[in-house]
Amino acid sequence: MSHLPDAAPTRSWYRIQAKTEPNQPTSIEVLIYDEIGLWGISAARFIDELKAMDDGRAQITIAINSPGGDVFDGFAIHNALLRLGERCTVRIDGLAASAASVIACGGHQVVMAANAMLMIHNPWTFTYGTAQDLRKTADMMDKARDGILAAYRRKAPAIEDAALIQMLDDETWLNADEALALGLVDLIGEVVALQACRGSTNVLARFKHPPDALLAGSTDIAPAPASEPAAATEPSPDPTLDTARLARNAARFTLACLACGFPDLTEELLMNTPIADDDAVAAKIERLQAIRTLCTSARRPELAADYARSGLSVEAVRARLFDRLLAAQGAAIDNKEPPLTPEAQAAASPNTSAIYAARKKRPSRPAAVKTATPQAPTP
Repeated sequence: MSHLPDAAPTRSWYRIQAKTEPNQPTSIEVLIYDEIGLWGISAARFIDELKAMDDGRAQITIAINSPGGDVFDGFAIHNALLRLGERCTVRIDGLAASAASVIACGGHQVVMAANAMLMIHNPWTFTYGTAQDLRKTADMMDKARDGILAAYRRKAPAIEDAALIQMLDDETWLNADEALALGLVDLIGEVVALQACRGSTNVLARFKHPPDALLAGSTDIAPAPASEPAAATEPSPDPTLDTARLARNAARFTLACLACGFPDLTEELLMNTPIADDDAVAAKIERLQAIRTLCTSARRPELAADYARSGLSVEAVRARLFDRLLAAQGAAIDNKEPPLTPEAQAAASPNTSAIYAARKKRPSRPAAVKTATPQAPTP
């Protein structure tokens, strides 16, 4: 995924920090407190940063409070945690839903706060294209579900296959006691002051039946370390989070992305759009359409996708396109009239001598001759 140099992501869905205490070996704490796989930051970057900090001996704690995200990033992180072996402990601080629950099952030991929740369900996506395209997508989704099942089966082999599949079909929300009974977690920790997952509102609203308490408390707040939990937020129910509105706005936005020629960006842009807000969706669609029109008019349509992804305003895109046009010309635009050459100056000025001479050469008109009309003789 390409990005403009000045549009690098400034927000990450995780934070990795080393902890050093007197007379104690170095430990590493990773906070996953956001939706997984956004802002152009991939699982590969997550794993690279963790490897760079890990000396091969440190105890690693993965603290999770996430509504999920990209399932394939979830698989990659799950497998990376498995390779850490006994050094890796996963701590569910608030919510481990969807792809975050897959990541949680990669820990050697999983500790879940007594008031936390874990949710498992089938993978979700959207697609477009021909019937053959749709069949390919359905096949891919089946394979993704097989991977999800494998992750849960490895952590909780006692769950019967039929029961596990039914839990995915039903979108099952588990409290700590239920997750422990199933074998998806190993220990129940202390009650913690819950904090909403950053950016969780739009994701939770897409689920079939998220708990009301999570919807009420979900908001966009910065992640905080588990050692310094944020104060519990006051419930603030959002009446706009109804299924019909979300589905309608998601469909509007998806169609607009396709019409603007951004099929590969549709999911990314949709995840960053507050689809419960009609005005916000309309504004986002208007921005995409304006960017496409500007790039097409400037004969640089290949830039539209990067500009759409970057979050730049329409005015900023217009300015950048103008700068590119100037650079391509190699000189500033000069709107002054060019100076007249001597020939052009002579042509532009009247030549009185030539005019007089031309008139002198004209043949004179012959004088009019009067002819008398003969009259009859007088008798």
